[in-house]
This record gives sequence, C-alpha cells and structure tokens, in this order.
Amino acid sequence: MSLFERLARLRAERAEATRTPEADSAPSVACSAPESFKAQMATPERVPDEGTFARRPPVPAARFGASEVQTACGSFCRRTRPLAAALPAFLGRPERILANLKLIWGIGPVTEAALKAQGVRSLSDLTEHPRWGEEARRVLALVDARRAAELRRRGASDQELLGLFQPHEVACLDIETTGLWGNQPLFLVGLLRLEGGRPVLEQLLARHYSEEKALLTYLAEVLAGVRAVITFNGKRFDLPYIEQRFIYHGLPQPKELFHVDLYFHARRLPQALPNHRLVTLEAYLLGTEREGDVPGYLVPTIYHRFVRTGEPELLLPVLEHNAQDVLSLARLLYLVGQEGEGGCGDVVRSG
Repeated sequence: MSLFERLARLRAERAEATRTPEADSAPSVACSAPESFKAQMATPERVPDEGTFARRPPVPAARFGASEVQTACGSFCRRTRPLAAALPAFLGRPERILANLKLIWGIGPVTEAALKAQGVRSLSDLTEHPRWGEEARRVLALVDARRAAELRRRGASDQELLGLFQPHEVACLDIETTGLWGNQPLFLVGLLRLEGGRPVLEQLLARHYSEEKALLTYLAEVLAGVRAVITFNGKRFDLPYIEQRFIYHGLPQPKELFHVDLYFHARRLPQALPNHRLVTLEAYLLGTEREGDVPGYLVPTIYHRFVRTGEPELLLPVLEHNAQDVLSLARLLYLVGQEGEGGCGDVVRSG
C-alpha cells in the first residue's frame, strides 16, 4: 500500500470516528447517488460517503474565478477564459477530402495517379465517368451529409474528415476524475471551443460528488452543439469514462461525435521520443515545460481532501493542470494536418 493510500485510510478512519449523530441524520442532497454507489465507495481508495460532507455549504463559485450554473439537478461551477488563437488551417476545408479519389471502392494509388494525370482533380470530376460515376456520386453524398464514420471506413484521414467541420463545430476535451474506472465520479471537464467566433477555455467543476449529475447535464448540452471532439487518449479513457457516468446517473447518452484521438497521431511520429505522454509532447514538440504541475496520480487525493475541507486553494493547481492539458490539445492539433500544413505547434496561446 502506497503512502497516499495509507494517508487516505487514516483520514477515512478519523472521519468515521469523529462523525456526529447529527451528520448521520443529515438530509440527502439533490440528485444524490443511490445506496449501491455508497457501498461501492466504502473502501478508503474510493469516494467517501456523500452524507459525511452533505451539510457543508458549497464553496462560492467566485473563489475559483467561476460563475454558478443552475440546472434541474442542482448547481456546479463554470469557469471561462477567452483566448487568442490561430486555428489550424485545415478546419472547414472540404476540398481536401474531395481530392481523395481512393475513397471510391476499386481506386487505389496507381489508378488515382493515372486519373489525375488525365486531368481528374476531384470526386466531382468522376460523377459522369462510365465506370466510377455511380460510386463517385455515392461518396459525394456521404461528404455532403458529413458521414464521417463511413468515410473513415473508406480510408479518409482525420485531416480530411476534420475539413468537413467548421471551427465552431470542433471541441477539445479533457477530464479529471476520482479514479481510473467509470464507477467513480468525475469532477472536472475542460473544453476549448468557439463562442461568438472566439476560442474560449471552459472548465466545468463539481465542488462535491453530488454536483456531478448537474455537470453532466450541462455537458450534454455543450456536446449537442458540436460535431467533432479532440482528445488525448480519449478513446480508451475520457469518452468511455463519460459514457459510464451518464449510465450511472440514468442520463441519456450524448449523440455520437466524430472523434480524433491525438495519442494515436503522436505514436506515428517519426521522432524518437522517450514516451508519448502529453507532457513529453509539450516539451519535445512545443518547447514548453510545466512548472509546479500537479502529478496526475495525486489529483483524486487532492479532490477528496477539498471535498472534506472546503479549501478552494487545494483545487487551483488541479484547475491549472486541466487547463494546460486542454490548451496542449489545441496546440498539438497540427499533428493531424502536418502532412499538408508543415506543422507549426504554436496554435493557441492565452489571451
């Protein structure tokens, strides 16, 4: 058992020993979790019993530089920061995918080269072709409908597919959780998207385990307004975790979004990197190093302590950690389009 696990166990035992009968009989909070959830969280490594901290008033949103958001399931904090940005040039450029003749079944690199030597420049030039015309029209219909999943199965690259979406339809996303599995709450979602034509960093914070459902309700509304999401290792962690939390709270799943996971693009880099962690990519590709950053493995311990003590200063480094993760996603988005854009990492900066 690690030092932090022993500390967590000691704190849990101390809290149990000092809990008063009044605390045991405290009324439950809005949208609180069912008894099965409390049973799952009985071990020290998991979330403490919600009733232990249910009577403490929530920390004012202003203490985090945030605003209060009220939903049908309660409230949570929303913190925003406008940014100055130069968005990747390949967003909103569908001509890239139209130039990929290999999306037509039966056309490979050799046939594509031969067709382009004959003057064929796009799928539109093949709509009346005696052999390829019907299939070209079928692919163009998929492009017009922005059926990214089907086009990806035909071999379209993420760069080409992102060209189907306008910048305001794309969001970078990163989450902070209380564990590695979806049976434990998440408490922070970082997003970068356009609001009023300007990039905005948005952080959704649950100040207590009981605020998670309100946060997820709002997140569903945000995701309903975008068509594509950018993550780092989100295929294996962020998106499945969010899905499990929606299931736990009995909320309708958000619509399926086109997803680009930058982790897999980073793994294809020709550079010899010591590893493919996000902080490593920041150092080697963006030339930046974090100072005083919170290690990811400490984030759950810090959050549990914040819930217990109500000290907002504990969470400020975690908020900054999450913000840096989201900003790095935006700056590393050039990896998707570096084949045609040349690759400049300085995409987004604070403003």
